Amino acid sequence: MMTKIPLAHVVRRSLFAFAFALAPIWVWADEPGSSAVTLSLHAPHAKTVEITGDFNQWQSGTTPLAGPDDKGMWRVVLMLPGGSRRIEYVFWVDGSRVVDPLQPVVKDGFSGENNVLLLP
Repeated sequence: MMTKIPLAHVVRRSLFAFAFALAPIWVWADEPGSSAVTLSLHAPHAKTVEITGDFNQWQSGTTPLAGPDDKGMWRVVLMLPGGSRRIEYVFWVDGSRVVDPLQPVVKDGFSGENNVLLLP
């Protein structure tokens, strides 16, 4: 027998999960020493581009890129906490995992690769 879950419960849990996923970004934006980093990807024919990485706990749907501009570039500004020296990330273009071939990569531990950004 299938248990019915009230719609209000599902919506409340979804909103909580969304807010929780974004919380680190909100906190970091006000942290002393936090820094803004702009990441971009050339994907002129894409309909959607987002980024996941260790800065957002690899959560899909939390960090979309804006674009494309007239040159086909998509961009996002990330607020990183003070003390961040390295981030790993990957782009998702129309739902497919994409690493930027113009940026350094590291093995992801699952037979794939992630882009890596080393901060000064």
